[in-house]
Amino acid sequence: MPRRSLAVLAAGCVAVGALAAGGAAGLDGLMRATSTCLAAVTLAGLLAALMLLPRRTPLCWAAVGSAAITATVLVLSGVLLLIPLTLAAAALCFQTFRRARVP
Repeated sequence: MPRRSLAVLAAGCVAVGALAAGGAAGLDGLMRATSTCLAAVTLAGLLAALMLLPRRTPLCWAAVGSAAITATVLVLSGVLLLIPLTLAAAALCFQTFRRARVP
């Protein structure tokens, strides 16, 4: 069972819930932030698909078009794009730290 991942997710949910309950974060902002994170994960999946799919096939071209549209949505997200970028940087730092600790 991924206890650490679930603990981080639970802590994040509690923090966001507390911000929302306290009035520091509105529903509109939370929905936009969530949508930006979802678009970033979708773009990562589409880029992975481009690496795996055979070149010049209809599926490859569909992935290219979808990736372009999703990247446009991310660019239009503006400053909210910092949220998935920060989360990605934190995950990269964690992975680097973990590799350095394990012999």
